[in-house]
Amino acid sequence: MSDVLWQPDYEAAVKEASTSNRPILLELYMDGCGHCARLHKETLVDEKVVAAVNAGFVPVRHEGRGRMDLVKKFDVKGAPTTLILSPQGQEKHRFVGFHDPGEYLRELGKIS
Repeated sequence: MSDVLWQPDYEAAVKEASTSNRPILLELYMDGCGHCARLHKETLVDEKVVAAVNAGFVPVRHEGRGRMDLVKKFDVKGAPTTLILSPQGQEKHRFVGFHDPGEYLRELGKIS
C-alpha cells in the first residue's frame, strides 16, 4: 500500500504547486478529533484516494492549532477541513468533515 505524499509544510506545497502547476490539497485537522482520525484511517489510506491525490494535487496537512495563520486565512470553522487551492494559493473548493473514499473522490472530481 502506498501513502499520500504529503509535503512537509504549506510553504513547501505552495512552492511545489507553482513549479508543477498542480493544485494544492490542504487538510486542516485537530488532534483528538474523531472525524479527523477516521478520515486518516479509512479514507486517506484507500488506494484509489491515494492515487488520485498524488497524481492530481500537491498534498499538505497541518494540525490547525499549530497553524492558526492558515485557519484564519481560509476562515476554517470545523475539522477536518479539506481545501483545494489553485497553484497560486487561491481557494477553489472545500469540504468539511469525514468523507468515505467514494465521497472523497467525488469531491475531488468537482475540481476539474
